[in-house]
Amino acid sequence: MSNAYQPPAAPPPPPQKKSRGLLWGCLGCGGLMVLVLIIGGIVVASSGGGAPSDRPAAEAGGSGGDSGGEAEAGIGEPVESGAFRFTVTDVETGVTELSDESGLMTETPQGQYVIVHVTVENIGDQAGTFDASQQTLLDAEGKEYSADSAAEMLTGDQDAFLNQINPGNTVEGRLPFDVPTDVEPAKIELRDFISLDQSAVVKLS
Repeated sequence: MSNAYQPPAAPPPPPQKKSRGLLWGCLGCGGLMVLVLIIGGIVVASSGGGAPSDRPAAEAGGSGGDSGGEAEAGIGEPVESGAFRFTVTDVETGVTELSDESGLMTETPQGQYVIVHVTVENIGDQAGTFDASQQTLLDAEGKEYSADSAAEMLTGDQDAFLNQINPGNTVEGRLPFDVPTDVEPAKIELRDFISLDQSAVVKLS
């Protein structure tokens, strides 16, 4: 029995190599996706993650109301600024002229005089001077008015205000402000001779 000759089987074709361009393209797409994910995570982390906070608005620093503002008193209520305790006892509006006791010296306002009667008590441990020029009247719109020094001379209180007030002593005086005729005084800011940036606020209306 003869065996027929069988030629050897042809070797399998070599595997085709992937295109190097396709490989680099895949790597580039994957790297871009990783970069996008990293940047997205940084943005979310910096914005707080978008999750609502469990803290109240005021605790989280939101606008939950004013804090640290100046306390306001009313007419007849004492309020303090530094070494002085102030009490506004009365407010006159619509005053059109001031004169001295003799009537020879007079002052008329450009608008109207608003005269604030105030008691000043020194509650500190050293003598101090109450300076009328440091006191400020405000209207409802927040406009500020300074005391009229010329009119103050005619109120008879200049000596009391410009002389030193010893600890424990009290002086009374009147602060005149020249304001437009249609202005209604809303409040007054009173300051002592030390803490000029810490005013005592009294509502006048």
